[in-house]
Amino acid sequence: MIARGAHISQDVMVRNAGTAAVTVTFVPTCTCLASEPSTRTLAAGAGGAFRLSYDSSDDTGNTRKDFIVRTDPPAPGMLVYTLTGTVRADNAAAPAAGSAWVRRDAPGSSSATVSLSYYYSPGCRSCEEYLTVEIPRLQNELGIRIAMEKKDILTTAAYEELASLTAAHGEVIRELPALRAGDTLLQGDREIRERLTAVLKAGLASGPDVRAAPASPQAGPPPATTDRFALLPVLVAGLVDGINPCAFTTLIFLLASLALAGRGRRDVLLIGAVFTLSVFLTYLGIGLGFFAALRAASAMPIVSLILRWALVLVLAVFAGLSIYDFTLIRAGKPGEMILQLPSALKRRIHTSIRGTARTTALVGSSLVLGFLVSIFEFACTGQVYLPTLGVLARLHRQADALALLALYNLCFVAPLLVVFGVSYAGVSSGRITTFFQAHMGSVKLALAAAFIGLAVFTLVG
Repeated sequence: MIARGAHISQDVMVRNAGTAAVTVTFVPTCTCLASEPSTRTLAAGAGGAFRLSYDSSDDTGNTRKDFIVRTDPPAPGMLVYTLTGTVRADNAAAPAAGSAWVRRDAPGSSSATVSLSYYYSPGCRSCEEYLTVEIPRLQNELGIRIAMEKKDILTTAAYEELASLTAAHGEVIRELPALRAGDTLLQGDREIRERLTAVLKAGLASGPDVRAAPASPQAGPPPATTDRFALLPVLVAGLVDGINPCAFTTLIFLLASLALAGRGRRDVLLIGAVFTLSVFLTYLGIGLGFFAALRAASAMPIVSLILRWALVLVLAVFAGLSIYDFTLIRAGKPGEMILQLPSALKRRIHTSIRGTARTTALVGSSLVLGFLVSIFEFACTGQVYLPTLGVLARLHRQADALALLALYNLCFVAPLLVVFGVSYAGVSSGRITTFFQAHMGSVKLALAAAFIGLAVFTLVG
């Protein structure tokens, strides 16, 4: 890439690999090309340099120039030496000054049309979400129509256009996507989201007699979930899921099995630490897989809308079932709860735990046990985890969503650490069981509250 008007040159070495002398001539195909010398005779096995030069004064954009290479005696077929590159016309690419990018829709109309250019890579989930959700929201908020020109940054023309645009602003391409609004260039998703509203308002205010019409709250798709309000629901969901009877009864069985196997307090602490680490990593891995799938699906507006309402429905059903389980516990029938592990999975988990309690390979067996228990329990704990992943998939910034996913899993394993800690301090598994059974009804109510909270958050987000 060179600036328009630049004169460049390059030495090209030609070698005669034949057994007789040959005359080589570089023939320019336009007046912008030159060769010094234009002709050179090379002895057998000898070589020589040609200085090729190019004047870019009359070109702009993607450029291809050719020298025809003629030889005497003639070579079989035509030889061509090609120069390719891009001529950057910084001045021509400078953004229009003033507010020409804001115009009235009709004489006497209070509405306005704003022309923007968006440089991005199609398939970028955050970019697609911004175009399909945030741009309509801005139109409603400001009472304007946004004419968005989408440019695929992976095409040479769009890339060179953005390169020229940034150069005109005294910058370089530092982050994508990028957005041009009049004489303002915004780079990066965060900068676009944070500054575009103010840029649009300034353009409307400085435009010739342009006024923003009031927004219609019913029009357009709902705004995406606001990231900063997701922290509390995710934190609560992780903690409540950690004391879910599915997970807690398994933990108590593990402690009882270790006691029966004669494991000392230090062994319990070591097994607990490794087991907890394994559960955390396994659940995080499961979450990352489902999160990627849900986020990819939610990039499509219609799918995102379907997932949103399906998520609300599922959460409402789980909240109702948790309340029903609470009534069963109050009636003295905890064994009839609906939201619990199937008996077959319980037996498989118990078999795995008994094997670990007796083995001498504490670290390895605890890692395997944590993985197996996590997989088996997911049939029950996924009732909280999957809806939470659905909420995280709808957040604006993927980095924020991933951080919240890690936080959820830390909260999920926090009760495990507490229980192993009190067990190391000398509290028996029987006392822990009694305490948990006395509060199982409260846990079910907390689960119902978590489901309701996630449903409300999904609806208003």
